[in-house]
Amino acid sequence: MNSANDEIKMKKTTSQFSVKPTVLPQVMSTCKLGRFPIDGKLGESFQESNKRYNRQYFRIQTQAEKQEKAEKDKGIEDKDVFIQMQNNQEEAYEDMKQKDLVGPDSIKNYYQTYKKITRIKEQNKLFTVQNSVQTNLIIKSEQLRLLPCKMGLIKQKGESKVLAIENHKYGDKYVEVLSEGLRTLPVIQDFNFNQNRIKENGASLLLPLISKQARSIEMVSNIIGKKGLEPVLNVLPLQTCKIQVLNLEDNQLGDVLAQELFKAMQKNNTVKLLNVSKNQITNVSHTFIKQMIETNDSLEELYLHWNLIKGSGGAELFKALINNKNMKVLDLSYNLLGCGGSNLTPVLKQFFEENKEMIHLDLSANQFSLADSQSISEALKENHTIYGFHFSGNFGYVDSKGFLIIQNEMRNFNQIHTDYRIRGCETHSKPYSKGPRSEKLMDVCWICDGWQGQKFQWIPNKSGNASDEPIFIHLDFEGYEAIFLGKPDENGIYQTNRMVPTGELDYFYTGCQLQVASLTEPLKVHNEKFRVRTKIADQIIDVLLDETNHQTINKGKPVILDWDPNYDVKPRTCDPIYIPAKMKKQKRAWSFPISIWAPKYKFDTEELLRKCFERDWNCSKITKFVKKIEEQEQIKEMLWQSYKSIRETYRYYSAINPSADVFSMSQNPTSEFVNQCQLIDGKQMKLADVDLKFIATCSASQSDWKGNFRNPERYLVRYQMMEFLVRLSEDKYIRNQPGSPSYVQATRMILDQCLPHMSQYDSHKWRMERYFIEQCDDVCKKYKQVIDYVYMHNSQKKVKPGQAPFMCLDELKDVCNKANLFDENFVERDVNLAFCLSMLTQVDELESDRLFQMQLIEFMEALGRIADKYSPIGIGKQNEKEWTYEQRFAQPLYYKLEAFMIHLIHTSVDEETKKNWKIPTVSMFDLIEEDDQ
Repeated sequence: MNSANDEIKMKKTTSQFSVKPTVLPQVMSTCKLGRFPIDGKLGESFQESNKRYNRQYFRIQTQAEKQEKAEKDKGIEDKDVFIQMQNNQEEAYEDMKQKDLVGPDSIKNYYQTYKKITRIKEQNKLFTVQNSVQTNLIIKSEQLRLLPCKMGLIKQKGESKVLAIENHKYGDKYVEVLSEGLRTLPVIQDFNFNQNRIKENGASLLLPLISKQARSIEMVSNIIGKKGLEPVLNVLPLQTCKIQVLNLEDNQLGDVLAQELFKAMQKNNTVKLLNVSKNQITNVSHTFIKQMIETNDSLEELYLHWNLIKGSGGAELFKALINNKNMKVLDLSYNLLGCGGSNLTPVLKQFFEENKEMIHLDLSANQFSLADSQSISEALKENHTIYGFHFSGNFGYVDSKGFLIIQNEMRNFNQIHTDYRIRGCETHSKPYSKGPRSEKLMDVCWICDGWQGQKFQWIPNKSGNASDEPIFIHLDFEGYEAIFLGKPDENGIYQTNRMVPTGELDYFYTGCQLQVASLTEPLKVHNEKFRVRTKIADQIIDVLLDETNHQTINKGKPVILDWDPNYDVKPRTCDPIYIPAKMKKQKRAWSFPISIWAPKYKFDTEELLRKCFERDWNCSKITKFVKKIEEQEQIKEMLWQSYKSIRETYRYYSAINPSADVFSMSQNPTSEFVNQCQLIDGKQMKLADVDLKFIATCSASQSDWKGNFRNPERYLVRYQMMEFLVRLSEDKYIRNQPGSPSYVQATRMILDQCLPHMSQYDSHKWRMERYFIEQCDDVCKKYKQVIDYVYMHNSQKKVKPGQAPFMCLDELKDVCNKANLFDENFVERDVNLAFCLSMLTQVDELESDRLFQMQLIEFMEALGRIADKYSPIGIGKQNEKEWTYEQRFAQPLYYKLEAFMIHLIHTSVDEETKKNWKIPTVSMFDLIEEDDQ
């Protein structure tokens, strides 16, 4: 029991107190000496208690080691801290630290200052530290019980010398806060306080702080009053004044304060821009403005927009400007210069003639009368230095060359963009739309709209076939009016320099009375025919094009840089005037390259015909029944030598009775062809044999082109014509003939017998002898408006959405029907022939619809063929004699074509187009040429 109690007592002791390490070893030694029995239960309990003592010993020992180590580390730390305190200098106070006002950390520093503001105020007061900008802003906000605000002084990005807080509506209380911040910030030079509800009290606090150091002061749409203006008035006459831009627009200054400002400006030599727009300045102040203009030698830009200056005051201003050498920009828009009874226009005329310094002038919406506007327009023509002139809201508009074009009605003020204000020589980033580019632009300003200088050239025989004048250019922003390029330079090049607007520019040229796109400049192909109406030499013509020249004009150099023009183009420079020779033909050596057909017409070259022949040979079945390869090659060569005649003959007979729109030979035209070639003799060749060969030829290829409407059943198409001739030679010369000639011999004999007849169907012979001549070219050029009109209004029937327009066979028949052409001499078959023979050669007629789609160049030829067959009586010859059809047909084609064009004017065009034509009574080919004198 005693040992148990001792054990319990020892537990309590070790748990409550720390035992020294020397005690436990003594206990352990007594145990080892055997003072306590170790056998039996007592021995076991002793051993257990001994284990507990050992565990407790190690735990106590560990705690002791930790404590000793902590005391040792503490000694080291205290030593380091002591050394550090000896080496460190005194820590800087918050407002003595560098705090950037611009940059990513500026906002963070401002927030930290706000959190520590109490401590910072105590430090600054105790140690006499000057408040930082951040501290001043926050303290003043607390005093005025306002939410703390950075006031534009503290910003994440920008320039440190610029303070811009426009459109914040701060008011005078926040201006007090801003004033406190500015007291310790003399580095700012440019100040922008536009539209901030700053009144007289706020301005009286703010402007004294900035007026001496400011380079730019912007105070638009505030009410600074007399107290706010006084600091500026005091600084302006001083030699130390640094102000270059003074913008006091919309501050309700009135005449009294404005006059004080103009007086101060008379002694100033630094301000370059003065804006006192919308300040209710009346004619009373014009004397002070005049004196300022006469005495101030630094002012370059003066803005008096939306005031009450009348004509008499305006006259005095322009008198002062006549000899002024420094004023570059003047804004007098929305005043009353057209009122007041004073004659302003003579002074303006003298100003336009003598002043060579003004670059940008705005006289918009000044209630000028029609007579005054006309006088200003005439006077402005003599000025070539005002690059930007504004006159909207009066009688007239400014065109693309800078001329003032007068209209009989005054422009509606509500339609004018009043925010479209001039700003020195700056380009407006988003100029308002002036209408479609295909119409003539109005109210143009080269400076505000950022126009660019561009050179246009027509190089004879490179740009196109036209080499003689007149050469015209048609620009979209000019409404495609014809601009005469004048005489060629020493290199024979026609050119002009123009100012053009930025964006997409479309244009084309007129040369040799033909409207074309230049081949030396970028081309734009239009999905639909491009139609415009233009006027050349007092003749209005309709132009129908499928391609134009196209350029993208990007923003480049400004028109004016440092008050000097960047381009050689002068405003209000007249274009050369084209005066056509009256009643006199242009003497020139005519050739096809200068004709109306040259740009689009494609002749049948040997290469093109070879492609057609190879296509037809590969599609035919000749090799199926001519087995020998050497015979195949010989037959192929013979057919190639006669291919042109075979193809031309097929074209003629395929037009007699086509299958709908598909030109092909039915059985009757085929039989007619065989009869004409005299192949039927009743012995070796009968009509029944021809029919069998016709059916065999049609059937042989049906499996290859089954379902293709371009290869109709029981009709021969182009590739089958050669096969049909070879099959005929088999019946005519091989079957039932002694000796059985070969296919080569039979083909040779059939071609020899047919070629005399086939050679008469050369459609190109008619073109070269009757159509492609100078006189027909003159007719087509003169009446191209009529041709374009008829084609455009009859080329829609089978056109799919998004597809370029074309004329089909039915539409050509409709044209002839509307013109009342059909009679005993002109039948539907003649229209088929005209359509088919006028189409350009196509390599593939089995997988392309181009053969059914007549283009404009082909339509011209079709009209020529129709006119030739219809044979109207030449102009002025109707009463000469009684005309038989034979006599009418014997006329030259150009007489018939000219009369046919007049017939189309009477029957096929609308009344508006008819008004453009004075119906001639004498043919253009019967006119007597006038003498050169």
